[in-house]
Amino acid sequence: MKTRLFFIIYTYTNGGGAESLLTTIVNNLYRTGRYDIGLMEIVHYGVKEEPVDEGIKIYPYYVREDDQDRKIKIRDVYRAWDKVISEHVPQDYDIYISFNYLLPSFLLPLDKKTVAWIHGDVYDLVNRYPNQKVMTDEIDLQREAFKKADRIVAISDITEQSLRELFPEFEDKLRVIYNGIDYERVRKMAKDEPMITLKKPAIVFVGRLDDNKNPLRMLKIFKMISDKREDVSLYYLGSGALADVLKEEIEKSGLTNRVLMPGYIPNPYPVISQAKALVMTSDTEGFPTVLLESISLGVPFVSTVVGGSRILACEQTCGRTFETDEEAVGGITHFLDSDEDVVKDMCENVISQFSVQQYMKKVEGLIKEVLQYED
Repeated sequence: MKTRLFFIIYTYTNGGGAESLLTTIVNNLYRTGRYDIGLMEIVHYGVKEEPVDEGIKIYPYYVREDDQDRKIKIRDVYRAWDKVISEHVPQDYDIYISFNYLLPSFLLPLDKKTVAWIHGDVYDLVNRYPNQKVMTDEIDLQREAFKKADRIVAISDITEQSLRELFPEFEDKLRVIYNGIDYERVRKMAKDEPMITLKKPAIVFVGRLDDNKNPLRMLKIFKMISDKREDVSLYYLGSGALADVLKEEIEKSGLTNRVLMPGYIPNPYPVISQAKALVMTSDTEGFPTVLLESISLGVPFVSTVVGGSRILACEQTCGRTFETDEEAVGGITHFLDSDEDVVKDMCENVISQFSVQQYMKKVEGLIKEVLQYED
C-alpha cells in the first residue's frame, strides 16, 4: 500500500526557491512508486507553473494574490484554523507536511501525523514588528502550530539555531536536513538557448526584487566595483515590488549601460552559466536554492551570511560570504580575476555533497520516522 503525503505551501506559483525544492521532493518521491502525493498552495500568484509529474494531485488554491478579499481570507488562516482546514484540506492522507512556518504550518490538521518544514530562520518573529503586540501573537500562534507537529525540519545551520533559541521546548522534535539539488537537471536545462547574452565579464543577481533580497544594496556594491573596473556588467534576473525604485536608482547612478534588468526569466540557468559570479544580498534565507544552482553550473557565489552560505562556500573556495560592502567587493573582485577552470573544479567538489540521491534518502528516512512515531 502506498503512503499518502499531503504538502501545504504558501505559494507554488511565484518561481521561488522553496517551490523549486518542493518540486524536486514530490517528483522524486512519486517516481519511486511508493507514494500518492497531494499539494495545496495557500496564495496563487500565477508567475510560474512548476513541472510536477502528472500523477501528483494539485488541489485548488485557497486565495489569489490579487483577490479583493485576500486579507480577510488570510486572517482566517491566522484566526480560524479549524474552519479553513475543514473546508480546504483533505483529511485522507497519512502525513501532512507544511512547507515553511507561519501560514502553512497553521493548516496542519490536528490528530494527524505531521511535519513542519522550516525554510528560513525565525528570528523575524522577534524583530519584525518592534513594540507591536502582533509580534507576540505570531510567536504564540507558531508555538501552537508546532505543538501539532510530530517533527520540525530545519534546512540550515542558522534555521536550526533560531528554532532552538525561540522554541527550545520542541528541541526533541527538531531534525536537520540540508537542501539537495538535482544538479544534472540544472545542467541539462543550462544547455537551452539563453534568453539573453551577457556582456562579459558579468555578475548576476537572481531573485525577487524585494526588501529581503535587498537589490538596492547590490547596486551600492556594484557602484564600488565600477569605480575600479569599467569592464564589468551587472544583471538583475527577477521582478518584484522594488523594480521601479531600482530602475530609478540605476538611472541616477549613470550606469544604465552596465546595469541591466531583464526581469524574471523562467529558465535562468543558460544565463547564470555565462556569469563570473552570482551575488546574493539577502537579509535572511533558509538554504538558498539559487546558490546550489549556481555551484551546479560551476559559477561561484558571493553572499551575505545567511543559512547555508558558509557551508556551501566550503572555506571560501567556490563561494565567499560577507558582512560589509567592502567584503562583498573583495569577494566579487576575487572571482572576477580567478581561473574559471580552477573554480569549477572547486564547485564540483562541493555540489557532489548535495546530490538529490543523498537528499531523498534523508527525506524518506524522515517519512519512515514519522510513520512509526507514536505520541
